[in-house]
Amino acid sequence: MSNIPEARKLLEQALRGEEDTVTAIQRALLLLDRRRPTFVSPREIRPLTEEQKVEARRLRATGMPVNTIARKLGTNHGRISEACSQ
Repeated sequence: MSNIPEARKLLEQALRGEEDTVTAIQRALLLLDRRRPTFVSPREIRPLTEEQKVEARRLRATGMPVNTIARKLGTNHGRISEACSQ
């Protein structure tokens, strides 16, 4: 189960020499695993085409807000964010 604060604590202890480094890293890594969701909603908004992704990146590079780009391309901010982070 994921527990980022506990993982951070273990790694900080290892940095200070309070914990064996390898052991602390191994324990911290176990705390960084995420559980897979048991339910995933079906996609309602289609993925962007390559042309839309290029346009989204171009518009974002000009400083246009993500929500404005999403409205312009007929999608949601999540799809734009996803395209711009690739």
